[in-house]
Amino acid sequence: MSDVNSKADNMVDATISYREWPIYWLNRANARYLDALGSALGEIGLDPSSWRVVLALGEDKWLSVSEIASHANTKLSTMTKVVQRMQADGLVETREGQQDRRVTEVGLSKAGTELRPAAMATANHLYRRAFGHMPEERVSLLNELLQEVAENLR
Repeated sequence: MSDVNSKADNMVDATISYREWPIYWLNRANARYLDALGSALGEIGLDPSSWRVVLALGEDKWLSVSEIASHANTKLSTMTKVVQRMQADGLVETREGQQDRRVTEVGLSKAGTELRPAAMATANHLYRRAFGHMPEERVSLLNELLQEVAENLR
């Protein structure tokens, strides 16, 4: 097993291919995922940003906009716009924070709750497309490795 630090030191060499950078593959996979997800969700009236809200609110009935932004890896200002758009579309409701009245909490509306099963089915189809051919152990290893990389970059 080669030392990752020595490999990184050599990456400044112009002869090293970008294909050897794991971050390249992470970005490429993410871009393809977002394209496929956007196309699939468009058929049910969602986009990847609103999907992240629906996903987060399926686990927690009410979350602050900042909590949703954190779960979605999105800037607060961007998530605020997403929530406002979803509220105008009747997919979410907002309320004053239960612990802190300065906070806006978001929950799925009846229409958002009714849309969630179709959104989950769409995401599950895409998940099977991406990972269906991989043994569960490899998917678990990928999750473990990506979590470690994320923690290292904290």
